[in-house]
Amino acid sequence: MERICLICNPTAKSGGAGETIKAVIERLKARGAEPTVYMTGYPGHATELSRRALAEGYDLIAAVGGDGTMRETAVPLIHSDATFAVVPCGTGNDFARALGIGDDPDAAAEMLLGGETRMLDAGTANEEVFFNVAGFGFDVDVLDYTEQYKPKCKNGSTAYLRGLLKALFGMKLRRSVITLPNETLEMNVLLIAAGNGRFFGGGMEVTPNADPADGLLDICIIHDVGFFGVLTVLPRFMKGKHLGSRYVTYRKERACAVTCEPVSRIEVDGERMPGTPVTFRILEKALRIRLPRR
Repeated sequence: MERICLICNPTAKSGGAGETIKAVIERLKARGAEPTVYMTGYPGHATELSRRALAEGYDLIAAVGGDGTMRETAVPLIHSDATFAVVPCGTGNDFARALGIGDDPDAAAEMLLGGETRMLDAGTANEEVFFNVAGFGFDVDVLDYTEQYKPKCKNGSTAYLRGLLKALFGMKLRRSVITLPNETLEMNVLLIAAGNGRFFGGGMEVTPNADPADGLLDICIIHDVGFFGVLTVLPRFMKGKHLGSRYVTYRKERACAVTCEPVSRIEVDGERMPGTPVTFRILEKALRIRLPRR
């Protein structure tokens, strides 16, 4: 049997992940597995624990938590022989959603012990690795405001909605030069997203045609749009139906370089970082991952 290490974030989902973590461990033990369990204690700890598990020779290293725990755990495993898995129990769970992974403990144990293993791509935004979506503009503004509202809201979705509305009423466009392998675009950009996965923001389908195993990033640009134009695009954007809009340019590319004025921070799998100018690149077949059997 594979040696399994679970890297768990008990503070995920505003502290509500504990029951899922306990249930997954119980289900694995009931099936005869004896997983090693590491609990994270601070930001960046999952990366340290993942490196430790890799050095100790674990075959399967799983993140049990939200999107942040997933990214921190997976980064050290790029181009390694270890297999990664994710059991989602965070607020957004966007990458897991794109992969068809739910938070049911029985299904999680079945996936970890008997799922199929595939190779998935990753991406880079400058030097930062991402697995789901990276970008800048309106989405970063939303995240900034969401953080302000989190202490005042009962759940992450409400905080995100309030952050979205505040960003909408104070929205700004950035004059951007977007360099692709075969063309250069100049636009007034509201948002640009480079998607390896399809969702961000707790289920908004920003890059609906993305396939994390096709060797390409899906580049979605919302541009040259005013307030009332956003009101027409946004409902379609939330459901992945925005690609026909005249305000949306969509490409599949291996790389994309962007400069903009004014400058913007970037978001990388939901984490805000120093930003533009930024270059997005694909990392093909970067991560070995355990998925539910189809």
